[in-house]
Amino acid sequence: MQWFAMRQLRALSLAAVLALALGACGTEGDSTTSTAPTPATTTQTFSGTIDQLGSAVHSFTVSATGTVTIGLTSVGPLATMALGVGMGAWDGVNCGTSMIAQNDNARAGSTALTGTTTAGNYCVRVYDSGNIPEGWSVSYTVQVAHP
Repeated sequence: MQWFAMRQLRALSLAAVLALALGACGTEGDSTTSTAPTPATTTQTFSGTIDQLGSAVHSFTVSATGTVTIGLTSVGPLATMALGVGMGAWDGVNCGTSMIAQNDNARAGSTALTGTTTAGNYCVRVYDSGNIPEGWSVSYTVQVAHP
């Protein structure tokens, strides 16, 4: 029985020494894995006016993968009026035919859209989602925060 206990003690000691030795191997001079820095956030503000059933498009460029947040900061003359806000791909001339994301009930003072996107050219479309009365023109300001 004593022989068995001694053998277990030696095996455990050997395992501990090996673990320490292997853990120490390669630590000197090893490079550490670094995390890419978070890209700076750019905030762009666009303003315009749309009529009933109208829309306006503004382009912007995302420099790195990250979060894009789009919000209406003002709508007038009726500040509580909901407008549509969509984000699409920008080809240099047109805002993509299908929106990457859209919100038909965006309101001033709140985030209309948020999500993660890759570097590239995009556009924000502000449009009448059926709330602008005939004969009205509505002014808006929209902010886009992106990397």
